[in-house]
Amino acid sequence: MGMELRAMGHTETSWATNGRDALTLLKESSTDLIISAWSMPEMDGPALLKACKQDPELRHIPFIMMSTRPEHGLQALDAGADAYLIKPFSPDELQEALKRVVSSGQ
Repeated sequence: MGMELRAMGHTETSWATNGRDALTLLKESSTDLIISAWSMPEMDGPALLKACKQDPELRHIPFIMMSTRPEHGLQALDAGADAYLIKPFSPDELQEALKRVVSSGQ
């Protein structure tokens, strides 16, 4: 996904291998968008989403959740995710999700 994001002009990206590291990184840096996997070690995507939405400094950041399971989509959106992608997804689907969260005023 990193190559796709760079091809779309998003050249400044940060990566974390699990939700706990992602939360630490988010609190230490300026972030415009979060794209998270549902399944991650130590802290999964839903727990990361909940932690972000409860944090006044992070809750405004658009959050895209991704998973291989379609049924996770409604759960993610109900929990506050701004978009949901079913893996595998195409670069066009990623671009469309990015446009949705940006155009929705996020």
